[in-house]
Amino acid sequence: MEVKRNTMFKEMISVRWLSFVISLLLIVSVAGCESKSKQGQINPHLLVTAADMAKNMDKWVVIDCRNKDAYDEGHIPGAINLGDKCESLIRDSKKISDKIGDTSLKEAISKGTIDKSTIIAGFSIKPAEELEKIFAGAGITHDKTVVIYSNHSDMMSGAHLIAFFILEYLGHQDVRVLDGGIEAWIAEGRSLEQKENKLPPSDFKAKIAKNKLVTTDEVLKIAKGEIKDVQLVDARLIAEYIGKAVSPPGAPLEKAIERGGRIPKTSINVPHVLQYQDTKTLKVKPIDRLERMYLPLDKNKRTIVYCVTGTRASLNYLVLRMLGFKDVGIYYDSWLVWGNDKSLPIEKGPR
Repeated sequence: MEVKRNTMFKEMISVRWLSFVISLLLIVSVAGCESKSKQGQINPHLLVTAADMAKNMDKWVVIDCRNKDAYDEGHIPGAINLGDKCESLIRDSKKISDKIGDTSLKEAISKGTIDKSTIIAGFSIKPAEELEKIFAGAGITHDKTVVIYSNHSDMMSGAHLIAFFILEYLGHQDVRVLDGGIEAWIAEGRSLEQKENKLPPSDFKAKIAKNKLVTTDEVLKIAKGEIKDVQLVDARLIAEYIGKAVSPPGAPLEKAIERGGRIPKTSINVPHVLQYQDTKTLKVKPIDRLERMYLPLDKNKRTIVYCVTGTRASLNYLVLRMLGFKDVGIYYDSWLVWGNDKSLPIEKGPR
C-alpha cells in the first residue's frame, strides 16, 4: 500500500512538473515572437525564384537589366528592357563615355585622359525627374509588382540591384529580384524568347523616399559624432576596410582614389560577396545565415551602407531590407568621393 502511495505521489509530481515546463516554454515562445516583431518583420518575398516568376508572369512586370544586345539574344518570356543596362541609364554614365570614347575607363584613368570630377559625375545618380522619364517610358506603374533580373557578370558586383534600390527610392512599394539571375532560369530548363516586349508609356511619378539616398553631409555628421544612433555598414573587402587597398585588385577605379581606409564610426564590415551562397550560382544565402552576419546591428536604428560607388552596397541594401531593417539608405558617393576628399576624416587598420 505504501509503495502504491509513493508511486501515485511521484506521478502527480511528474505531471505538475511537466505542466510547469510546458507553461514556461509557452511563455518563452510568446516572448520570443514579441521580440522578433520588435526587431522588424523579415521580407523574404523580395527575392523570388524562377518558379515564382513562371507562376506570376501575367501579373508581374519583369525588367531585364542587361544591355540591349544581350536582351535581343534571348530573355525571359515577357521581360522588357530599358534600352541599355539599368545601371548605365540610372547613372550619368554618358559623361564618362563621351569623354573616353571606345577606351576603357581603366585605360583612360591610367593615361590621365579623364579627370576625377568627370568620373565622380559619371557615377552619380541622375536627378529624379530624369529617372521618372526612364521608368514612365518603360511603362512602369506603382500598382504592379516589378521584378529585376540580370546575368552573373552584372550580379557579381551587385550592379543589377541599383535598379531595385532606385525604384524603392522613387517610392515603388513592391520591387523584387530574381535570385540567381537569368542563369537560374536557364538551369531549370526554362525557355527564352527573342521577341521584344514593350509596355505602353505610363505616367510614373516619383514619391521620393529621401532617407534612402544619403549625402556626404549626413555621413560627415555621423563620422564626427554629431548625429548619433546611426549604423554605418562597409560593404567593401576587408583589405579596403582596413586601408590596405582603395578598391578591389585590378578594378577600373583602383588608380582614381587617393586614400585608403574607412569612414569613422563605421559599425561593421560585411563584404557584399559574402552574402552570396557561392560564386557559381550567385544565389543569396538563406535568411538565418544572413541574420548572423548582421547580429551586432539594431534593426530599429537608421542603417547606411557604403562601398566605392554604391554598386556593391546595393546587395547589402537588399539583404538589410530582407532582414527587416526599418530605415536603410545607401551613401552612393561612397569611397569614390570620401577617399578623394582630404578634408574628410578616415580611419585605418583593424578595429
